[in-house]
Amino acid sequence: MPAARRAIGPMVSGLAALASLGADALASPAHDYALHCMGCHGASAEGVAGKVPPLARTLIQFMRSPAGRNYVVRVPGASNSTLTDAQLAEVLNWIAGHFSGEQLGASVAPFTAPEVAAHRHVPMASVQATRREVVKELAASGSAPADDY
Repeated sequence: MPAARRAIGPMVSGLAALASLGADALASPAHDYALHCMGCHGASAEGVAGKVPPLARTLIQFMRSPAGRNYVVRVPGASNSTLTDAQLAEVLNWIAGHFSGEQLGASVAPFTAPEVAAHRHVPMASVQATRREVVKELAASGSAPADDY
């Protein structure tokens, strides 16, 4: 099957997911996710094995530690996004709440615009090495996502 035909399936899925959001979701974190994140992480935030890490059920795990939170706002897709600091905070909170099945605030504090602004533009020497260190720290304290992509 030609590559162009294989790419149509995920694109149609993404458009269907965006259409299902409804008018209330336009100009919202859900809409921003569809425009800025879904292209790589997918309509269900599952990522692409070996290439793009999942956000579903894992973002909230990173949000449980200062190092994890710092890492999340500094990954290239987030740090280089055209979203404002406030929009990025809202999108990250929406992703964590929407794709984790947990409510923010009870066990995990939501991201704030000042927090995003304070860390977002500090480059990482190695995204994968930083991720491995953060995952190791999270594993030592309890629940952690897989350390590989």
